[in-house]
Amino acid sequence: MSRNVFCILTFLILFISIDSKADVTLSHIFADNMVLQQNSKCPIFGFATAGEKIEITASWGKTTATTANNNGKWIAHLQTPGYGGPYTIEIQGKNKIVLKNVLIGEVWLAAGEANMAMPLTGRGVRDTILGGHKAIAAIGQEDIRFINVPENLSFYPQEDFEGFWYPVDKSTVSQMSAVAYFFAHKLNAETGIPIGIINVNSVNSNCESWVSKDFLKKLPEFRQRLSKYEVVVPLKESFQSWVKMHPKISFVRNEVDSFNTSKFQDVDCSKLFFDDSKWGIMRIPSYIDQESSLASFDGVIWFRRWIDIPKEWSGKKLVLALGPIDDLDEAFVNGVKVGSTLQLGKWKEDRIYSVDGSLVKPGEMLIAIRIIDTGFNGGIYGRASEMKIYPEGDPENAIYLAGNWKYLPTGEIIDNDVYLYDAKKLDYFSRPQIDISVDNKTISAVYNAMISPLSPFKIAGVIWYQGESNVGRANEYLNLLPQLAHCFRDNFKSSDMKFYYAQIAPYEYGNGLFAAELREAQRRALSSIPNSGMVCLLDLGRKESILSAYKREAGERFASFALTELYEKTKVCNGPIFANMSVDKDKVILTFDNVGDGLVVRGAKLSDFEISDMKGNFFPAEAELIDKNKIQLSSSKVSTPKNVRYCWKNYYKEVSLYNSAGLPASSFSTERKLLH
Repeated sequence: MSRNVFCILTFLILFISIDSKADVTLSHIFADNMVLQQNSKCPIFGFATAGEKIEITASWGKTTATTANNNGKWIAHLQTPGYGGPYTIEIQGKNKIVLKNVLIGEVWLAAGEANMAMPLTGRGVRDTILGGHKAIAAIGQEDIRFINVPENLSFYPQEDFEGFWYPVDKSTVSQMSAVAYFFAHKLNAETGIPIGIINVNSVNSNCESWVSKDFLKKLPEFRQRLSKYEVVVPLKESFQSWVKMHPKISFVRNEVDSFNTSKFQDVDCSKLFFDDSKWGIMRIPSYIDQESSLASFDGVIWFRRWIDIPKEWSGKKLVLALGPIDDLDEAFVNGVKVGSTLQLGKWKEDRIYSVDGSLVKPGEMLIAIRIIDTGFNGGIYGRASEMKIYPEGDPENAIYLAGNWKYLPTGEIIDNDVYLYDAKKLDYFSRPQIDISVDNKTISAVYNAMISPLSPFKIAGVIWYQGESNVGRANEYLNLLPQLAHCFRDNFKSSDMKFYYAQIAPYEYGNGLFAAELREAQRRALSSIPNSGMVCLLDLGRKESILSAYKREAGERFASFALTELYEKTKVCNGPIFANMSVDKDKVILTFDNVGDGLVVRGAKLSDFEISDMKGNFFPAEAELIDKNKIQLSSSKVSTPKNVRYCWKNYYKEVSLYNSAGLPASSFSTERKLLH
C-alpha cells in the first residue's frame, strides 16, 4: 500500500469516527408521543461530542440552547406552556432530531412491584382484574400516554434505558399498569389535562432495592449490608469481564414474545447422544434460584431426564404434562420438539404437550426442556403430581417425572443481552462466583437501573404500590419508606413533588409473616413524608392471592388525592385515620381525622376492635359511634385499658369502619413499638 493511499484511508476512518461521535442523541425518555410537564422549565438531556452546541426549538414558540460537557453529556431547560398539543420539538446539533406528537400535560411516575405491574388483562386465569376487559372495550379518544422502563438491575447507576412512549388505545393498553391506567383515566376525564405515565415496576422487589446508596447510608440498620456491598462490588467487575468474553444476542425482556430461540445455538442439548455426564443435578419441581449456583441467574437453562417406556406404550400417542413453567419453554422428546410456550404472561399456565407415537419405542426415552427465565423466580415449579407422561386418554397409568434432573445453563440475561455459554465446554460451571448477587432484593439495584436513568426528568409526582416483599420487617420499612420518598424527590430534582402510596391490601400470608405491622408502618410513615398521601386498601384484599383484583378502585383512590390536592376538586380523598385516644375509667375514646361528613358503619355493627389490659393482653371490644369523628370502646375483661387495635390481622373479607365518602379506615395499633 502506498503512503498516499494509507493517509487517505486513515483520514476517512478518522472522519467517519469523528462524524459518528458527533451525533446528538437523547435519553430514551424523550421520544415521539411523549408528554412533558406543563408550566415548567423541563430538563431536556442527552449525549453529544464534548463542546458541541445544541439548540432546541419547540413549536409552541420557546427555544433554549446548551453545550455538551467534557464527558459528552448535555442538559437544557425548555419552558413549557399550559396543557395542550400536539407539538413538535427540534433538537439541533451537528445532526437534527425532531420529536413529534408531543403533548403538554401532567407526568406521573407509577412504580412498585407486582400489584402495580399487573396490566388490565391481568396475569393469566388465576389473577384477573375486575372490570379490566370492560375498561379496554370502552377505551376511546384519551389523552393518555405511557412509557415502560424495562425491568433491569445494576450495581451502578445507569444513564439510559430502552423504551418508547405509546398513546393509550385498545391495542397498547394491555402493556400498561392497570392501577396507572385507572389513575390516569380518572385524572384526564375530570380535568381534560393530558396525562403521561412512566411505568417502573419490579415484581417481588424489596423497598431497599429502590433506594440509592446515598439515602440508605442515613439508616443505621443498613450500615453492615452497605459495608458488605462496597467490598463485593469490585468483584462484580471481574465477573462482568468474564461474561463479556462470550458472544451475545439482543434480548429485551418485555418484548420476548415469539423469540427466535434458534439464536441460542444450543439445540444439541436436546439430542440423544449429547454428553450430559458433567451437568449439574437439580431436584424439580422447584425454582431454579433455590440452587445455590443459580441464585442470581436469569436466562436460558436446559433440563434433561431419561425414563423407561414400557412395551405396551409402543407407538402410542403420549401426553407430556409439566405443570407451570416460569417463564418460557420448549420441550423435546428424543431430540424432536413436541411443544413450546414462548409468550410472556404464561408463567402460571400448565404445560401440556402431545408426543407423536412415532417417537414412542420401548426402552429409554429422553425428555429435554429448555426454559427461559426472563427475570426473578424461574423454573419448573408446580406440584410433583402435575409432572407426568402417559398414553393419551389413560392418565391413571402415568410415569411421574418429579425428581432429579440434569441441568445446564447456556445463556445468561444481563441488561438487554443474552450472553451465550458454550454447552460442550460447560462454560457456565466455570463462571466466577461472588458473595452477593444482583437481584431485586439487592440494595439500590432497581434504583440504579430503572430510576437513576430518568433523572432529572420533570414530573408532577409519584404513585407507589409496594410493601408485600417487606412484610416481616415493619420497623425497617417505617424508616425506609420516607427515605424512598426523599430519594425519588432528589432524583427528579423536586423537593416538594407529591408522593402517594398504597397501603398493602389484606392477604393471608403464611410462614408466620404478619402484614398488619407493615400496614401500620405505612400508616405511621405519613407523618414523616411531607406532601404525601396513603391510599387505604383494607377493603380490597383477596385471601387466595396477593394480587388484588380491584385495580380500578386502587387507581381511582390514587387519583382522588391528585384531584383534591393539585386540581382543586373538593373531595374527601382518603379514609378515616386514627388521630388519638383517651381513657375514661374502663372506656376508651378514639378520635379520627378525614371523616368527611362523619364516620359510617357498614354491617350490623362496628367490629374488629381490641383493647389491651396493662399487661398487654388483648381482648375483643364493644364499639359504638358517639360523635361524627369519635368511637367509644369497652370490654368486660379490661378494667384499665392500655392500648387499642383495629383490624389487626393479615386478612379481612369485610371491614366495618368508613367515612361519608365510602372510603375505609386504615387498620392501626396504638402500641408504641411494632413487633418486627
